[in-house]
Amino acid sequence: MKNIFTLGLWLCVFYVSAPVDLLHDLMKENKPKKDYVAYTFKTTRVINGQSIETVKRNELDFRVSHRFGDVAGSPNDHIHSLFGFDQASDIAIIFDYGITNDLTVGVGRMKAAGPLRELWNANIKYRVLKQTKDFKTPVTITLFANTAISSMRSSTDSTQLNYFTKDYHGFSHRLSYTVQSLIACKATNWLSLQLSPTFVWRNNVPYNDKNGMFFLGFSGRAKFNQRMAIVFEYFLPIIKPGMGGREYFPMVRGIKNAAYYPSLHLGFEMETGGHVFDINLTNTRGLLENDFLPYNTANWAQGQFRLGFTISRSFPLSYKNKPKESRKYWKKGSIEDEK
Repeated sequence: MKNIFTLGLWLCVFYVSAPVDLLHDLMKENKPKKDYVAYTFKTTRVINGQSIETVKRNELDFRVSHRFGDVAGSPNDHIHSLFGFDQASDIAIIFDYGITNDLTVGVGRMKAAGPLRELWNANIKYRVLKQTKDFKTPVTITLFANTAISSMRSSTDSTQLNYFTKDYHGFSHRLSYTVQSLIACKATNWLSLQLSPTFVWRNNVPYNDKNGMFFLGFSGRAKFNQRMAIVFEYFLPIIKPGMGGREYFPMVRGIKNAAYYPSLHLGFEMETGGHVFDINLTNTRGLLENDFLPYNTANWAQGQFRLGFTISRSFPLSYKNKPKESRKYWKKGSIEDEK
């Protein structure tokens, strides 16, 4: 009798819970899927600085960047240097790999332009939030961090920043770090805006400077079509005026004797046959955040800006789950045509 009662109880539970489970499955199927925005920016960088974009899963992004010399920094020098074409202020070779669609890791080598040259860096980038087309989630948020180390030969002058002693302190003085929170909104189909709170830490700094510095970056992209756009970047140091020779808005205020100036970059972006090509004018000589943010000494108002370019290309390392029509290294259409 007891076994019959137990069996009856289990049957009652089953018949009561079955409709609940069925209703739950139906509600799950009818729940609308989130439609996320795509291509807030064309590549993982706006110009010098990072964008919220990450590399797609199992793809390798190869990037070469070059910055020339000053266009008109000194009287008559622009003639002899062909407006800076004879000089190279910085050259970068960068590889980024997509572990998932939201997680990217990368390595790079920069000539660098600050007091510490020959910079090798490793970085990680993770997208934690995606903007939806209905603006219920109005922004995309990506976190970025890197570590850079200088392989310069040690100077024999102990007053120089690249004087590295043969101990742990000498090694640690070669290191610097950057942490960023990238917050972007694709406001319209043609306009994207990004805010980039940034913290840079250098283990060794010039006299009267700070190891840790905050910067606030503003970036934008205005599209003409799927292939071409105008891009913009500006990084403002958040620091006590006068500290290390830094002032707020020195270019706007006409200050020509400041030790450092905010970074201002303007560029034209074009996609050509799978490559993304960016040609720009910048007042920064460096390409890595650890270098161009704290050590920018160039002033647009004094002709201290230079021409630069970047070429990037992503290569799929696996064709798993990709349609046959997209299994090409080279294609005539835009990457934005991919579904």
